[in-house]
Amino acid sequence: MKGMKKWMLGFCLLGICASLVFLPGLLTGNEERADNPVAKREMLQKELTEMRAEMRANGWDFQIGPNPAMQYSIEQLCNFKPELKPAISYAIEPGDVAVKAALPAAFIGTYTPIKNQASCGSCWAFSTIAGLEAAIKWKNGQTYDLSEQHLVSCNPYGWGCNGGFFAFDMIVPSMGYYPGAMPEACFPYTALDSACSYCASPTWFPVAHWQYVATSNTVPTVDAIKNAIYTYGSVSVGYYVDRYFQAYTGGIFTSCKKKVNNINHAVILCGWDDATGTWLMKNSWGTGWGEAGFMRIKYGCNKVGYAACYAIY
Repeated sequence: MKGMKKWMLGFCLLGICASLVFLPGLLTGNEERADNPVAKREMLQKELTEMRAEMRANGWDFQIGPNPAMQYSIEQLCNFKPELKPAISYAIEPGDVAVKAALPAAFIGTYTPIKNQASCGSCWAFSTIAGLEAAIKWKNGQTYDLSEQHLVSCNPYGWGCNGGFFAFDMIVPSMGYYPGAMPEACFPYTALDSACSYCASPTWFPVAHWQYVATSNTVPTVDAIKNAIYTYGSVSVGYYVDRYFQAYTGGIFTSCKKKVNNINHAVILCGWDDATGTWLMKNSWGTGWGEAGFMRIKYGCNKVGYAACYAIY
């Protein structure tokens, strides 16, 4: 019996030693496979195959596929955080714009060229700047490229690639932070939490005031959002993003959850089409995502339009 115990003890010790010898190699092998471009493509294709099967089962007929945004995690891309809304704000809430009696069945408002936030969760900054750029273009027809990095690096709230909320207050002169937004060339985008640093004498582009279409924690009615787009050219909004949104390459997006508890991304809405019941959404993931950087998405899908707001230049 004692001999048996000794034999078992020796066997266990041998197993432990073998594990210590071979485990690092196994871990290294897993790491190498994770970093292997071929393995990554195979994993992505497998995931897309599974997603397409679910899409067929649900009757979703939009398109998905490999695109530049798929190289990042949703956490890297989507860090719009409503809970970070400043306690003191210049925003008018609730909004006070009267809905017009008649709106066209289809309308394209105003927007500026698609940008790419890359792996920094700065969608909140891109939505803010996209809203201001559109407001300027709506007012005087001029297109300006303004700096998102200024909002990421110089905001007074501690926001950054890890998240933030609409930053219009930061560029309302009367709030006392900055005289406005600055040109991209004055503080180029780095996709990092870079230190605040910009050119000595920026040209400032101020927000005169801004307001919500309804409130900062609701989705306004479709007609109210349409009215704001029709009146001001576009609206900045929050939305819930999942892997299907991330993989989107075209068509009308209809992967809509019945219940959404999390708003994690910010974009702008700049048009609509009643014939298909869709918004025209401008994203900030480059022209290689979606339909050259845009998406057509069903009204009400995944709380699109959350905290809809617009800037006045």
